[in-house]
Amino acid sequence: MDKTLDDLLAFLWAAPTPFHAVDAVKKKLSTLQFSALAETDPWDALAPGRYFATYGDSALLAFEIPLGKNARGFRIVGAHTDSPNLRLKPHAEYTKEGYRQLGVEVYGGVLLNSWLDRDLGLAGRAMVETSSGLSSRVFRLDKPLLRIPQLAIHLDRDVNDKGLVLNRQEHLPPVAGLSASEAQSTLAAIAAQLGVKPEEIVSLDAMLFDTVQPAVGGAGDEFVFSGRLDNLAMCHAATQALSAAVGKQDQFVSVVALFDHEEVGSETAAGAHSAFLPRVLQRLALRLGGSQDAAFRILAGSECVSADMAHALHPNFVDRHEARHRPAINQGPVIKSNSNQRYATSAATAARFALACKRAEVPVQHFVTRSDLPCGSTIGPITATLLGIPTVDVGNPMLSMHSIREMGGTRDPQYMVAALTQFLTD
Repeated sequence: MDKTLDDLLAFLWAAPTPFHAVDAVKKKLSTLQFSALAETDPWDALAPGRYFATYGDSALLAFEIPLGKNARGFRIVGAHTDSPNLRLKPHAEYTKEGYRQLGVEVYGGVLLNSWLDRDLGLAGRAMVETSSGLSSRVFRLDKPLLRIPQLAIHLDRDVNDKGLVLNRQEHLPPVAGLSASEAQSTLAAIAAQLGVKPEEIVSLDAMLFDTVQPAVGGAGDEFVFSGRLDNLAMCHAATQALSAAVGKQDQFVSVVALFDHEEVGSETAAGAHSAFLPRVLQRLALRLGGSQDAAFRILAGSECVSADMAHALHPNFVDRHEARHRPAINQGPVIKSNSNQRYATSAATAARFALACKRAEVPVQHFVTRSDLPCGSTIGPITATLLGIPTVDVGNPMLSMHSIREMGGTRDPQYMVAALTQFLTD
């Protein structure tokens, strides 16, 4: 198995939530001698080297300041750590008709039916009260703890003909057990894993996830089956590209920006619409340029790749795709375009990324949504607007986007890593 693919499968399994994704990236960067920075620390004397900073435990910026003294700009790869899922409400546990259940909210554009009849675990972040203040701890319950059982067809005879309609409040609360059971509460189970008392947990960010591990499938091992390919696969590719680019750039600062909350619009403190990236880039530009004018020149000489998964042609729904723009799995990165600027791609930025792919000997594809269908968006237009720099939207092709279990290709991860590495080192 290709090492990149093997590493991607491990990352997907290690990251059931954005908090775990950032934690996994931090561990990877630490092995490459990246040092943690706090935004509250002074950066004016920051030496050339490798650094990362985080915000809210679910967003991360990593960068390498080259040894060269005449920085010309930033080379930025952006992606997002979050995926559509089901998340616990603050007072989640209750009993109903003899069952123990948990109240959930729908996060993002979830394909709701895909969450039915799945063996679900629970993971996230706990804020724990300690003698020195609040402490953020990630937790993960891998046991098939929860299940959302679908109504039997005998009680819903028309479901196959009229379709499944789910009420988000009434039909999605998972079953956690029987109310007569003496099993510990969900909160107690989380506390036990963290080694704290339940009353020491002040609050939770808790999310459901599929306990089936990522897998390689298909007749010729051509597919990856996993949750959260959108968009952890691009977080992984960005991190791998930065790792490969270390020490190979002397004119530009290589940057990877991983944001939270893209699936709900990015307008949060940890999202792409926040001041996190502009604030960090401005501080670095001032440090590198030495004056405000020089800093503005560095910012103006920058470029960004927004990496978010793309729609592959679905063989059962060919009519949902634009006839001359049908990306195929395992045929390379997809450049995404939209005249109404739902994607930030321009002819110039598309050409530059296509040339990076050519130099990396990677095939490239193009995607445009049908003119009579609405087009989704990404962090690309947001970061392009905030930073005022040329941006291209790209992604690897996939099927089942926003399902609990998605489907991509086994060759595309290496293609994207090679293309992004070329972009960072050109």
